[in-house]
Amino acid sequence: MRAPVVPPERLRGKLLAGLTASLVVAYYFFFTAKSLGIFFDRDDMMNLYMAWTRPVSELLLANLLYWTDSARPLGELWYRAIFALAGFHPQPFRVALLALGLVNIALFAWFVKLVTDSPRIVAFAAILFAFHTRLMEVWFRTAVIFDALCFTFFYLAVCLYISTRKRDQYPGIWRSAAITAAFILALDAKEMAVALPVALLLYELLLRDFLWRNIRLPAGLSLLALPYIAMKTTGTHALTSNPWYQQEYTFSRFLERWSEYLGYLFIQPLQVSPTAVAALLLGPLLLAGLLRSRQLLFAWTLLFITTLPVAFLPSRGGFVLYISWAGWVLYAAVLTDLVLKTTVRKPHPQTLAAAFVFVLLAWRFGKLNLHDQRLGNREWLYGDARDVELFASQNFPQDGPLLFLDDGFGTDEWTPLFILRLQSKIATLVVDRVKMMRPQPATQDGYPYVFTYQNGVYRRLKP
Repeated sequence: MRAPVVPPERLRGKLLAGLTASLVVAYYFFFTAKSLGIFFDRDDMMNLYMAWTRPVSELLLANLLYWTDSARPLGELWYRAIFALAGFHPQPFRVALLALGLVNIALFAWFVKLVTDSPRIVAFAAILFAFHTRLMEVWFRTAVIFDALCFTFFYLAVCLYISTRKRDQYPGIWRSAAITAAFILALDAKEMAVALPVALLLYELLLRDFLWRNIRLPAGLSLLALPYIAMKTTGTHALTSNPWYQQEYTFSRFLERWSEYLGYLFIQPLQVSPTAVAALLLGPLLLAGLLRSRQLLFAWTLLFITTLPVAFLPSRGGFVLYISWAGWVLYAAVLTDLVLKTTVRKPHPQTLAAAFVFVLLAWRFGKLNLHDQRLGNREWLYGDARDVELFASQNFPQDGPLLFLDDGFGTDEWTPLFILRLQSKIATLVVDRVKMMRPQPATQDGYPYVFTYQNGVYRRLKP
């Protein structure tokens, strides 16, 4: 029996797809591989300790009962699972996070393919999405696992929904259940997931022939989000009771945050001006309208609505834009392809031109990323992890009360306690720090181990 003959065009397409995927993965690891050497930071210690001290049954239940006041239980479960398998070692956590980053690139590529049906746009989008210097905490800080997991399940739900609608079908019971489960897991990861029902509704409005009956699932997901939103914003245990999560619904706060976020996205040294905010937000929207491109309109609405959950909060790092970055990249890739098709009309020259544009995007954006990283030492990222690593590497005793006359940590944190209890796996280990004690002890009686800290060095004073 003769083997089936593969058409040359299809074979070339597969080879190009494989080469493109390999280049995107290489590009991703070029920028992120050095994160494997970064130790835990202060937030990791808090997150890991809180996850370790909660019963597994409680963590599982908190993920199921997504509307309760348990803060981001999916990330806690992630910490707990890896700690159970690997113990107090940062590398397995780092490897798992980078692996999840690869999964997210694949999910994003699937999403772009579903929206555009263009392998060329997928290639443009994937190379831009793979890494962004101002979002680098997504890949360099284990504590940002909440954003990474939220992205995973947000876009998994979107892809499961769109892939069904692309076949002119509506999700059945099992597909709807899978989408709902992904939505709940996204909510369990981080609050930005509340934008998901709106994203699905926008897909129906902009990329499908709109029928009221087709918004059943987005409407149902919106209803599921209501108790979640209520719990996060009201009551004594509301997330918004924390000053860092208090929303201020004013135009000045909106403008301030977008000035900051657009500065991150466009890699500017300072926040952009109010005029630039208007230009960078409204310009792409007006261009999409002028070009009558539903794909561009969908990309713009996606990037806007997924930023709204953090648009009225106090200042945040660029990592909170991870989900909305997908919208920006989709917009840029679709627009790039439109320009390419307008300027180069014949198929074969288009393919060559697309390959050139792909390389150009990788080179120019990669160069911009490298330049930005070389401008600053990012002490907030590397220094924080060094402080934790220094303390964790001291081999402090783990069989009795420890007293620290001084240490390298602030009075607003419990990092030394977290580290020593996690290392020893003794949840009752006594770790006292004089700077945290009121009143301060008059003697060192009762402490078999006493330490101090000076000029970056820990010294044993007793015994």
